Amino acid sequence: MTNSTITIKDLDDEKFRKLLAPIVFLVITLIIGIPGNLTVLIIYYKKYSKSVYRTIVWNLAVADQIFCTIGIPFNIARIVHYYSFEGEWACVVFVVMLYFLLLYSTHLLVLLSIHRFWNICFPLRQQISLDNVNYWIITCFSISFIQYAPHFALSKYEEINVGYNLTGYSCAISQSNPTIYSTAFSYGYLALFILYTVVLICIYLLIGWKLYKQHKRRLEKQITSSTQKAISSKMTKIAFAISMVFPVSYIPLFILQITTKTIEKDDVSTFQFAALRIGERLYVVNHVANPFIYGIFDKRFKKHFKELVTCGLINGETNSRTIESTSAIEIHLEQSKNSVA
Repeated sequence: MTNSTITIKDLDDEKFRKLLAPIVFLVITLIIGIPGNLTVLIIYYKKYSKSVYRTIVWNLAVADQIFCTIGIPFNIARIVHYYSFEGEWACVVFVVMLYFLLLYSTHLLVLLSIHRFWNICFPLRQQISLDNVNYWIITCFSISFIQYAPHFALSKYEEINVGYNLTGYSCAISQSNPTIYSTAFSYGYLALFILYTVVLICIYLLIGWKLYKQHKRRLEKQITSSTQKAISSKMTKIAFAISMVFPVSYIPLFILQITTKTIEKDDVSTFQFAALRIGERLYVVNHVANPFIYGIFDKRFKKHFKELVTCGLINGETNSRTIESTSAIEIHLEQSKNSVA
């Protein structure tokens, strides 16, 4: 094939082969993420009593489901059409939406962690309650809207001279020629997510210390409520696990955005190139992993999942009363503390 016969499609196909590993990674997360988050939405809506914890987790699952349903296919599409992405408006809208879902789910995660912290470390003070939790969620939504709004002016849509007298159009995660403003925003988001990570680590260190002291006190006084203790511990473990997935999945994105020029060097091997491109998209894991975390730490969720895949969620009326009594204990755990406050 001579230079004069090379087309944009040929260049797209060449890029597709180089980015096959990230595409496979995204397809796997898509196959896992959509049914996984849908399972969380169904089970938490039908089988868990209303509580602050359930409300935050359910809204988090909504954000993750939207991301998996729309965001991951969009990511695949802009790789497949690496140099032939049609439509600047689509690039702007989808990229802005992805950043919004990124920030919104992060703020919900921080809210969940603060809820666990306040519930455990300051149980006699006024708590986030069912009456005001929606206001907190709206606040998370509003802060995310303010933080992502500048991306309307920082379009990732680029016109690229690809050589061979051809012009390509790309909607990329990292701009090939980043401006001072886009670089500043990348540094800003990196600093913001490092701050969130530090805050989450501090919160769970304090929670861990408080739980350790409570455990010692129970042993000394030989007083315990095993059921309530188990439910509280379960919620905390889930919130902690979700919080740890967050920095592992998101911080590499912003680090690689800042160092994007090193990715294109000729001395980078095919394996290294694929690994770096997967690292850029590792943030997808944050929107896929939560159903697995619930399944690992929550036996009730695992039981309901088995019922769901065997149609027991529809026909399992005989188990509903037993489940209802367990759910009542969970909501009582929060309501009793609110009434004391």
